[in-house]
Amino acid sequence: MNFLKILLISTVLFIATWLIIVPPCLCEKYYVSPKGNDINPGTKDLPFATIARVRDAVRKIIKKELNEDITVYIKGGVYSITEPIIFGPQDSGNKKYSITYTAYKNEVPIISGGKIIDGWEKRGDGLWGTKVPTIKSKKGRFRELFVNGSRAQRARHPNTGYFRVDKVSEDRMSYFSFNAQDIPESVTAEGTELVFIHDWSISRIPVLKINSSTHQLYPISKIGRQHQMMVIDGYEKHPRYFLENHPAFCDAPGEWCIDSNGELIYYPRHGETIEGIEAIAPVAEKLLVVRGDTDNNRPVHNLHFKGLVFEHCAYDLPSKGYAGVQATFHSDGEWDGTGSYVQAAIQFGFVENCSFEQGIIQHVGGSGIAFGSRCNNCSLMGSIIRDVSGNGVIIGEGKGRQIENEQWWLVAPGQSATANLIKNNLIENCGVQFYGAVGIWVGFATGTEIIHNEIRNLPYTGISVGWIWNPTATPCKKNLVEHNHIHHVMQILSDGGGIYTLGFQPGTVVRGNHIHDVSINLGRAESNGMFLDEGTTAIIIEKNVVYNVARSALRFHRAGENIVRNNVLAVKKAVPHIRYNNTNPNDIKQIENEIINVELHTNSELAEAIKRVKKSAGIELQYRSKFDKK
Repeated sequence: MNFLKILLISTVLFIATWLIIVPPCLCEKYYVSPKGNDINPGTKDLPFATIARVRDAVRKIIKKELNEDITVYIKGGVYSITEPIIFGPQDSGNKKYSITYTAYKNEVPIISGGKIIDGWEKRGDGLWGTKVPTIKSKKGRFRELFVNGSRAQRARHPNTGYFRVDKVSEDRMSYFSFNAQDIPESVTAEGTELVFIHDWSISRIPVLKINSSTHQLYPISKIGRQHQMMVIDGYEKHPRYFLENHPAFCDAPGEWCIDSNGELIYYPRHGETIEGIEAIAPVAEKLLVVRGDTDNNRPVHNLHFKGLVFEHCAYDLPSKGYAGVQATFHSDGEWDGTGSYVQAAIQFGFVENCSFEQGIIQHVGGSGIAFGSRCNNCSLMGSIIRDVSGNGVIIGEGKGRQIENEQWWLVAPGQSATANLIKNNLIENCGVQFYGAVGIWVGFATGTEIIHNEIRNLPYTGISVGWIWNPTATPCKKNLVEHNHIHHVMQILSDGGGIYTLGFQPGTVVRGNHIHDVSINLGRAESNGMFLDEGTTAIIIEKNVVYNVARSALRFHRAGENIVRNNVLAVKKAVPHIRYNNTNPNDIKQIENEIINVELHTNSELAEAIKRVKKSAGIELQYRSKFDKK
């Protein structure tokens, strides 16, 4: 046997042995496209059609053995869903290898929980109509409508501004009297919703009866029933309210309602044509759920979502209506301090090292995104949260969860959300329906970092940290709120600020934030650049710049010892830079703050201070994602 034959035989034997011993390399890429098919193998040329299908394919690989990163490329287009896409521990990466669902090169995949409404006809009165008996969420008809890419206004009365309560009932909660000219006699209770403005929250309650002869309005449950602080005239003698969703109110371009016969009525905007209308109603009540298995102590690990758009998510009122307390917290019965927030379209729970990056969450009826119970080392980065009915971003949880009939944070504080990062995001136009919502809410959470976000155009507070109204120690500690740009907040409600805090928070630092344009409001309490509310203790507030605020730059209420140093605080003449409500001024240690007393936008010293702080913080619009064209 010559050398060449020996070499050939040896090579064949080596290759055969290698093929037997070494397993084939796992496929690291899958593809999904709206033009694909779920019977395909998920390759670039033969992609799957749905995210659920590719998830199941990846799940099989994970079950065998994950020995490299897996990337799922999702091509541009619309992926319609009616139920949330759910990921669990079986969809996890591990400590070494990750699972990533990402947009394909410069394309925009849109996961929509909505359904297109068609069949429009002109009614002859300038309005368009269509029957919608099948477009319902689980509890009732939809509450949002998006026409040609933007939210339409549910028929409102008055179209702008508010009515004022005339007189309140004896119990100050059951009903109120209205001025005779405010509600036409033709308006009936059926389908009509009352929107009532409290100082820092609202109630949304279906109307039970409107008595045109006595000029009295009765909701189906008590206004502000959840807390005695929320009685009708608790903060104003003649508080604000308006009504929604009666055909008589559909009298302005962009308004819509559903009448008692199930007809959707729409008043077209200028330039819209019945042939070109795209109307979408939300159907899915959640869009994405990533949740670990708490019963078996199996969190989700190392799972990531990048470059995806989520939109159109439904939310229904509780059976007795919505009576908010703060940050959309509410309960269906009497308030006992342990209610829940308006649920998010995207929900993470009991997960570790997971992320949502460079995406968009928009046009949703509840809140935007939540990193809830036992979420650790997760991140929200480079994304846009906008046109959201509730809170924009939720970190951690409140007091409601029970462990063997005890509040969780008392018996298992280690279960708090820990070391999560919210960075470089744009959060705007939240609280569209539930005005007490906030841009970023942090409840009982430890080590949260909120850095370089822009938060704007909100009815209430920009960033809220803490969730107990006294100095009791909780898992809320060591949080960082740094270098955020917060402006044009507190546009409807009162008693909040660009930043709002509660409770004892050792190790928490509020640093280098740029806060401005917190205008005066119509409620009883003032709003501020920062409102450091009950129990606020052990927080360092430093190197922030606050200006163009109608009242004091900072306000402490029933607060403990805190440090305020090296801030630039600009206020109007005769307005104190810090206001103390039931707080000992000696407990607030002030160190080298620069106080500028000027009328707004008239002082070069202020302009230089703003420029200096912004430069040192690096605030300039770092949140921008590839989707934002502004």
